[in-house]
Amino acid sequence: MALRIFQYSATIPAGTPKSAPITVPIDLDGWDLQRLDLQVPPGPSYLMGFAVFNNGVQWFPQSPGEWIVWDDRAESWYPTEQPNGGGWSVVGYNTGTYDHTVTTIWHVNLPATALPTVPTVQITSAPAPSSLVLL
Repeated sequence: MALRIFQYSATIPAGTPKSAPITVPIDLDGWDLQRLDLQVPPGPSYLMGFAVFNNGVQWFPQSPGEWIVWDDRAESWYPTEQPNGGGWSVVGYNTGTYDHTVTTIWHVNLPATALPTVPTVQITSAPAPSSLVLL
């Protein structure tokens, strides 16, 4: 179960060509992604396409240059071993006559942090006395 849930809307303006898509940054620095929900309400009529990027590299769909082209659809993904730094964005085009929005819902946890290191203590013993003196 995620500790926090962040929702971001990426509006893709009408008339945005596929050859010059826009980038909508997602402010999600330093979280460990547990689940990502993507939602497109009815309306785009398959004239809008988008992809999720991380630091300028296409993340989903995984095939570079491919687009998610939906109308009235929602899906969830449970990624593993994904980057937990910043740099997330939605990149999209919209050849239609109306603006359309992709809703992204990020289910996240705090990133695993390294335990503080404890200095190593070397224990040495004193030499045993050569003779005991009893009083």
